[in-house]
Amino acid sequence: MSGHTKIPPVIFYDRRGDVVTPHARSIVKPRRGVFALALAAADGAIMLSAEACAPDVPELPGGGIEEGETLDEAMRREWAEEVGIAFNADGPSRAFRHVRGFYSDDRDEFWIYDQTFRLYHFRDRVKIGEKWLNSEGGTAGWEALASLPELSINRAHWCAIPELLSGVARL
Repeated sequence: MSGHTKIPPVIFYDRRGDVVTPHARSIVKPRRGVFALALAAADGAIMLSAEACAPDVPELPGGGIEEGETLDEAMRREWAEEVGIAFNADGPSRAFRHVRGFYSDDRDEFWIYDQTFRLYHFRDRVKIGEKWLNSEGGTAGWEALASLPELSINRAHWCAIPELLSGVARL
């Protein structure tokens, strides 16, 4: 059973927060990831990226940490791939970490996902509502903080956002 692991007693969620149950032949593996909550202080905005595999579920830029990468190296690589603009930010000023079961529907894998979310303060002025295509076939863009609760943000990411903004900004 190469590539398969015994399924641990973990609840796995998809991007929308729905429970997904692995089957006997499912691939279950550990994974580490880092994500950026880029706050444009002057405009009260956040950077979100929607992946091509789930365009209706906005996500924070970020993703898996490759072997040998630091959190910072992985964040900068993921930012370049998913956002496509200069990483002109101070920080991170705060971090939030959780480990949860995640079903990666674009790879049909189940991950025990150790996720670190970091808050960065973006230095450039931004235009709220501006969107552009990223190199992964999805879109990136700036959203108003006040509109975030109305979006169907990736549930794992949504858990981190209020924690990172606590005492910094109001949703």
